[in-house]
Amino acid sequence: MPNKRLLFISTGILLITTLIVGMFGVVPLPEYDSFTENSNFEGKIIYHVEIQTQNIIPPAPDILDSCILYIDLSKKPFEEKKIICNSDLYDYSYDIYFYDAQIYQEDNILLRYWDSQSDNEQKAILVNIDTGQVTDEISLNFSNYENNNMNVYGEKLIEPWDTSDYETRLIGIYYVNRTETIEVFSSKAPTNYYYESLHWSPDGNKIIAGDSENNLIIFSKDKTSKPAQIDFENLQIEMFDDDRRELISVLGWTN
Repeated sequence: MPNKRLLFISTGILLITTLIVGMFGVVPLPEYDSFTENSNFEGKIIYHVEIQTQNIIPPAPDILDSCILYIDLSKKPFEEKKIICNSDLYDYSYDIYFYDAQIYQEDNILLRYWDSQSDNEQKAILVNIDTGQVTDEISLNFSNYENNNMNVYGEKLIEPWDTSDYETRLIGIYYVNRTETIEVFSSKAPTNYYYESLHWSPDGNKIIAGDSENNLIIFSKDKTSKPAQIDFENLQIEMFDDDRRELISVLGWTN
């Protein structure tokens, strides 16, 4: 008798689930072209990742390190390179704010930290993008921050949270010029799918974004090409092969 009862309950759950799926449908992920080495792009795409243990069951994965990486689109074949990791900076502080990392004056990464060992002051170090070496240490103020949402034409990217409608499962990439809001890309998507940390390319004609699936997507402002997804499987740096790598944010696209 208990087995029949369990069977009826399981059948009921299956029918209800089927009905919900039938009513609302299953929305697939947006489709993108594969990013190939024949694509005519230049410059470096710089991004922040966390290196995590591959725990399948709880507890949650442990964060092993935070790193700033880049892909140089000007060089073939494409290859992922390390700029700096948190573990490289323990001589400065054990509390480097990688979540606030930003590109500073084109050639450097600015990383904030709290200097508790000397004068208990908030400071920042500059790390050269090409060499990965600390080049300077500066006092931090708000003038250190740069706006990466505006391109060379004065057009400004719109935060994806402000243009996505998760009730209708619509997401998109938009920017504003002086007179109107312009759509770059729009698509149906699952409710848990989103874009974040949008940045312009150096020439102001392309947009790079991270997504919730741990991918980098390149969009054409004038829609001359379809959005292209960078495939990390063939690029991932060897030092992370045995660990899980989580994309946290895109810092920018530099010359």
